[in-house]
Amino acid sequence: MATVKFMIIPNKSDQKGSKTSIIQALRMHGSMPRIKLTKVTELSRATISSTISELMDWNLVKETEKAPSTGGRPAISLELVPGSHGIMGADLDNQVWTLGVFDLLGNVLHMTKIPVSSSQPETAIQELTDQTSKFVKELDIEVIKMFGLGVPGLVDTRRGIIRSASDLGWSNVNIEEIVSKKLGWPTVAINRHRARGLAECRFGSGSSYKHMIYVGVGSGIAAGIFNDRQLVSGSFGGAGELGHITVEPDGPVCPCGNNGCLHLYATASAIEQEARRQLRSGQEESLLTDVVQGNDLQLLQARDVCLAADQGDELAIRVVNHAATYLGIALANLVNLLNPEAIILGGSIPSMCSTYVQTATKVMKQRSMMALSAGIAVDTAVLPEIGGALGAINFALDQHFSFTMIQ
Repeated sequence: MATVKFMIIPNKSDQKGSKTSIIQALRMHGSMPRIKLTKVTELSRATISSTISELMDWNLVKETEKAPSTGGRPAISLELVPGSHGIMGADLDNQVWTLGVFDLLGNVLHMTKIPVSSSQPETAIQELTDQTSKFVKELDIEVIKMFGLGVPGLVDTRRGIIRSASDLGWSNVNIEEIVSKKLGWPTVAINRHRARGLAECRFGSGSSYKHMIYVGVGSGIAAGIFNDRQLVSGSFGGAGELGHITVEPDGPVCPCGNNGCLHLYATASAIEQEARRQLRSGQEESLLTDVVQGNDLQLLQARDVCLAADQGDELAIRVVNHAATYLGIALANLVNLLNPEAIILGGSIPSMCSTYVQTATKVMKQRSMMALSAGIAVDTAVLPEIGGALGAINFALDQHFSFTMIQ
């Protein structure tokens, strides 16, 4: 079959074309027969038939035979073709872009890392677009020219602007417009933790729950709230800024301008600062003293503290428990407010520190209403490396768009 090139163009109206409706239905619900597809999409049988024929010509959809449980003639179902075309997403974390190419089913086809030489937004974006252009030329599959970005900070998803990313010092960065102009591709941006939450909801630890909350903890903290498997975005995409709830009214000033934010007590930098403070006292032995060469406490990283805590180091355990207790209190508030079935903990800290996860879970259960927390599941993310990029492109695909063929 000859390869047919096409591109995806976002449709700003509220109307979905038949191709979009069918692809979205197969993305969200998986393989299904034509009769079920007519019910899910509310398209006529004639429209389903003609559109499926076209999508099969494009090698996007295929027919499969599935034997019925009662025996008899195999039923013909429709499903997306794995690996037929690539879609691209990227996620920025710790001065590194993770760039992924996926098929429409969420399978990872290719992945690469792009180090960022400067925290300035202009540099970070330029290095992403330069390397993406080179990366695409080396791929052996047809790429749908659409980009999903998981980025730090408070993202206005209506306008495609990072309003603020306090830990990076970014403010009012029109990232969708900048990337779109540089690549010539439609681009959609979302907060990186909410993107990771979407990936976990669709493909990872949260895939069996209808009502879940993803909480990412690393250099910052943010949540993705999912009600009936749909991301709750708020008025412009900012729902879930958990890191900037107040946990100490008279606490120090946060980079966001508020006092006593959770960000100051439960993140990677909070763990590092508390560990350095306790090490300066020099009152007890610790595995961390071996990490700090020449008493240079600035060499100490959150990873070192987390590893030491999981190895039983008392000072490190105390530091990690201090941070995790604050997170557990915040989680208890989420449980009481939203009544989720599950909480998925992701980001760099939960992924490498079981002590942190255990303490946060214990405190959450202690401080939330027993009836709400008794049956709640707490798990860690299973897509820590690629989840942000995967979730970002899925968020982009969830927007209204239409297919246009390039002959």
